Parts: sequence; C-alpha cells; structure tokens
Amino acid sequence: MTSLIQESLELLNNGTPFALAVIIGHKGSTPRTSGSKMLVRLDKSISGTIGGGLVEAKVMNACVDLLDQSRSEIMDFTLDQEIKAGMDMVCGGSLTVWIRSFVPPCPPEQIQVWQTLADLEATGKKALAVTRIMADKTTESSLVLEKGQVVGPSMLPKVLMDAAGENRFTGPAPVRQFYGLDQFIIEPLSRPDTLYIFGAGHVGFQLAKMANLVDFTCVVTDDRAEFANESRFPHSAQIRVLDDFSNAFDGLDIDGNAYIVILTRGHLHDQTVLEQALKTDAAYIGMIGSKKKKKQIYDNLMEKGVAQAQLEQVYAPIGLKIKAETPAEIAVSIMAELIKIRAENKENPS
Repeated sequence: MTSLIQESLELLNNGTPFALAVIIGHKGSTPRTSGSKMLVRLDKSISGTIGGGLVEAKVMNACVDLLDQSRSEIMDFTLDQEIKAGMDMVCGGSLTVWIRSFVPPCPPEQIQVWQTLADLEATGKKALAVTRIMADKTTESSLVLEKGQVVGPSMLPKVLMDAAGENRFTGPAPVRQFYGLDQFIIEPLSRPDTLYIFGAGHVGFQLAKMANLVDFTCVVTDDRAEFANESRFPHSAQIRVLDDFSNAFDGLDIDGNAYIVILTRGHLHDQTVLEQALKTDAAYIGMIGSKKKKKQIYDNLMEKGVAQAQLEQVYAPIGLKIKAETPAEIAVSIMAELIKIRAENKENPS
C-alpha cells in the first residue's frame, strides 16, 4: 500500500498539483483526530481520509480552491447540525485543519526534503518534519533528523530547535507553534505500526489481508515456504521463511510500535516464539489457542524462569470474544483487538 508521503513525492516529481489536509486540532466528537491526513487532487479524487461525510467534502472543496498556487491555510470546521446530520453524528465538535497546496514548479530543495522523508519512512527511522508558514501564507519545509542534522533550510528558531533536541515533539500528532509573525507545524515521523504474524496458515493469511486494510505494515514469518510466499501475501512488507523458530526474531527491530501475533502450526512452535517475544518491547503480544494450551505453555515457561507477571501481559486466548469459528472470523476478532489496543496506545503514549 502506497503511503501518503510516497504518493506526495510521486506527484511532486510528476509536476501534478495536489493539496494535503491535516487535522492539527480537534475538540468534542469528531470523525477523526489530530494527525489524520487526506491528499486531494484537482479532480477531487483523494487518498487517505479525515473522516468522511460533509465535513470531508467541505475540506476537499477548500483544498481545490487553493490549487491555483502553492500556499497554506489553517481553517476551523465546526460540526454544526447540518454536518452532523450528514454524518449520522449525535454529538458535535470542531476540527482545525491545515491545508497545504503544492502547485508546480516545486523547488528542488523541497523535493529533496520529501525524498528524504520517504526514505526515512521506508527504513522506519524517526524525524521531525517542520513547515514554516509565513505571513503571506507561503511555506518552506525542512527535516530535523534524530542526531540533529537538518535537511532543507535551517529556518527553525533556536528555541524550537532546542525543544526538538530535547525530544519535546514526540507525540503522534502535529504541534502548532507561533514565533513572531510565522507559524510552525512540527510533525513527528515515527515508525509505522507493524504487525508481526508468526504462522502463515489459514488465520495468518486472513489476518494479513485485514492488516493491509487498516494501515498496519505486515511482516509474515513461517517455516514453510509453500505457505509463506509473495503469491499468498502480496501486500505484506516482508515475508520470512525460517528453518525453525528458535531464532524467530533475528534481524527484526521490535519496538513500541510492534504488534506480535503467534499463530504457528504447533504448541511447541508457539511456545518457542512466545518465549522470545516476551524479551521484546512490543506493544502487544497475542497467542492463539485454548485455555488448556495456554496453561500448558505458561507452566512450561515459568519452569524455565519466565515471571508470571510477564505472561499476564500476553493476550491469550487471542482476539475479542465474538464467537468466531472460521479462519476469517477469528482474524476479525484478532484484528478488532489489535485496533482497540493500538487506539488505546495512541491515547496514552508511554
């Protein structure tokens, strides 16, 4: 699945005008929260979403209106009775949306900023994307990398640069800062939420398809090449075939944006993967199986010195209780649990 960063870079390189709409503030009941993005083309076709309904339509129209020249606008949208009716919403709220239009020609140094941004995203590296909005609504952007290097113009005031160096802009949403007559939008680029599926059987196959639909980067691991291959998992970012699961995490960089689902073809393999998973910083670890299987594996691991408190953090049996039976239904229950945990993590970042 092409990201909005990659798609934006392609449009810039092709000289195609477009606009980006980013929610930078929200209050009350809104369809999406801060950080949600939508790309709008001149024909009003879109990628991404800020929530759908009439409010999205109004933002789309505002985007197209800005496609006569490159500039920025920050606009407030109130979910009044008309908009709420069009969205079937009971409660109201308000959105602050930053709209930035890109009309060719784009300066080469700005294309370089976007190329670097795409490269960082592809390699899972962190950065801060900083956009300066001047009084005449023109903009310029730069990137502040993890070690403080700047790609693009060095236009960030010292007080904001110091804050960046102190990692004060680490949340999931953009930050709006005022300095003199200028505004700065600071967007943290973090690693994508990655779903690591251990087991490429029937449930893993269905789960990987759903991961693509709900914006998880997916890595599939199995010890059977006839199951773990590109033809079965065309949308997965990586497919790994191991000789066995004893070194299941070799070469993987598991952090707080990682979600681990264990679905191998046997109890012993599940235990082997789980023992290694418990040594990572993953945001979620889930294992399929019955309560009897869970007890057996937990007893085995505790005999090997694994603390009960660690095991209590594992989601097992996995998935929300929706009386799922088929592989697809089980995958739905697992994905629902993943979506829930991901949302909770973003609301309460550690």
